[in-house]
Amino acid sequence: MPHKFLPWLAIASAMSAFTLQAQAMPDTELLIGSYTQGKSEGIYRFAFNSETGMIDAKPLQVVKTENPSWLTVSRDQRYLFAVNENGPGQKDVVGKVSSFAIDPKTRQITPINQVQSRGEEPTHSSLSYDGRYLFVANYAVNPEPGGALTVVPVGKDGTLSEAVQVLPLGPGSKVNSERQMSSHVHLAVPTPDDKYVVSADLGADKLFVYRYDAS
Repeated sequence: MPHKFLPWLAIASAMSAFTLQAQAMPDTELLIGSYTQGKSEGIYRFAFNSETGMIDAKPLQVVKTENPSWLTVSRDQRYLFAVNENGPGQKDVVGKVSSFAIDPKTRQITPINQVQSRGEEPTHSSLSYDGRYLFVANYAVNPEPGGALTVVPVGKDGTLSEAVQVLPLGPGSKVNSERQMSSHVHLAVPTPDDKYVVSADLGADKLFVYRYDAS
């Protein structure tokens, strides 16, 4: 019977899951992001048996990419987007966003392309409901340049284009001198009607709401 995939699920800040209904087991596969400063290599694809609650110890696939700390799957589950949480002090200091294709039959993941996130330590992303743009939250540990919300166009084939907009947030509230001296953007999501984008800023202790115009 043909596979039917249910909506993906984000687990913590580094995991995504997609579920299929089929006669063969496993009935679920997990996509797990990671930090790659140690032995981890990037994105791991695992089989999960929902009846036993067990994850197969051997990954089905390992996709090499640096610091894929947040994963976003398109609504048709044909494409995967990962923020590469790079920044100062790391091997690659440039924050990036990567795009991958998901084979609808085999679920194999293959790279498409990568663009800069136009900020440091990108930590979250989400797709507009029309699938045309990826909203990226750049956390930015350092006060300069500080946190920012970036808008990245997504092509019909999953290809990412260079950012069309970068919105600095903040300033920091300075209530907590260790964590709030500058903006730290850590979430950006569209509203269900796709008319607004809401971004959370830990440093400012605020939610910022922007009108979304797809044109």
